[in-house]
Amino acid sequence: MNETSSSPCTVSNYLSLCASSKLLLLVPGFGLNIFILLSLVSSLLGRRSKIKKNVAMFILGSTSCNLVNLSLWPLTIHWQQHGRWLLGARMCDVMVGAKHLTSSASFQYISFITFSIYLTVVCGWGPLVNSRVFLALQLIFPLLPVGLMELIEWIQGSSVDHLDPVNLTCFSFINDEVMRILLMVKTALCLPLSLYFYAHILHTIVLSAKRTQRSQRSNVHLAKVFSLISLITFTAHVPGAVFALMKHTSVCQEMVRDFLLDLPLLSSPVILLCMNKELRNQCLLLLRRNPNNDSVNTKSISNTDGQHKKLSTVETDKIQR
Repeated sequence: MNETSSSPCTVSNYLSLCASSKLLLLVPGFGLNIFILLSLVSSLLGRRSKIKKNVAMFILGSTSCNLVNLSLWPLTIHWQQHGRWLLGARMCDVMVGAKHLTSSASFQYISFITFSIYLTVVCGWGPLVNSRVFLALQLIFPLLPVGLMELIEWIQGSSVDHLDPVNLTCFSFINDEVMRILLMVKTALCLPLSLYFYAHILHTIVLSAKRTQRSQRSNVHLAKVFSLISLITFTAHVPGAVFALMKHTSVCQEMVRDFLLDLPLLSSPVILLCMNKELRNQCLLLLRRNPNNDSVNTKSISNTDGQHKKLSTVETDKIQR
């Protein structure tokens, strides 16, 4: 049973403020993720698509999970506006489980893009990365923590009720130690590991450029991009994770935690744009689409892609030697 204390956060104005904040973020959240999805589809349907299939699957998986998560927000907004959860304990558990699965999967799919680059550039395991079996294992991997959580609850012979029957609130982490452990693993292990991958990839490319006495200008730009991605990732994930690991005693604190843990839904599309040049170019094409200048934009971006592809090919060849 949940043990949230309603004091001093049962004020209807506070709940209305939380609902309004969620409502304001719902539109840009849907907009960003749908735009990423449209850009991906447009790129894959194009004749000169350069997005690798495994990267495309991770982008599709991440944005789809974000959209499913965002589609559950109206349930939270509904109970915040009414001051209580009105849809029953079963629906509360379904919502909590779906939000936990989709948020975890979205983060892991983005991490797998970095992991694939690491295996290709640093380890030279390109054939493994392009393997369908390896891709399938990565796509189903987010289901493992959920299965592990269910197994632990089955062994213990108990399940967590996420609905507080007294205050009628529906939260993820109240009294749920298993979810706290999984979140701690992500915060303490997965986030630093992603940072290590970025640093090692950049270090390998820089060493390759020094050996061949090539300009480091592109590597400086790459370092800025990796630094920006790392900053966005830590800023979006760490505050909510740290807050969720704290013991909560009020609905107010749980509302703040719930809000912070939803921030990655807005940051992950930005990270995807930073990580993938082809996706970024396709977004620019969609934004600039005009019958009069479409061919001009396509030619301009095509030239840029050609230069980037040439540079990337030379870089990869040098690294693998």
